[in-house]
Amino acid sequence: MTDVQLLALALAVIVPLSLLIYSNSRISDVRASVNEAKETLRAEMRTQTAELRAEMQGQNAELRAEIAELRSLMERNHSEMLAKFAEMDSRLTRIENERRIVQ
Repeated sequence: MTDVQLLALALAVIVPLSLLIYSNSRISDVRASVNEAKETLRAEMRTQTAELRAEMQGQNAELRAEIAELRSLMERNHSEMLAKFAEMDSRLTRIENERRIVQ
């Protein structure tokens, strides 16, 4: 083999190997970038999840307060209605008793 042929053979072996090594290093860089992006997204999701939970707990407390207020109002209205029914019952009983006396 001549020197030119040896040089061509060496280049034919060295160039693909060097490109392979370069390609592998680029793949590692991409993998590192993807992992970094995933960790960033995870951190953002944790932050947003914590904020949403806090907001939901605040709204839950507000809803509980409104429910308690409505329950109190319903109980008061219920008591008033029972008092009105008792009053109407006594009036009706009185009217019925008066009619019996007249007949």
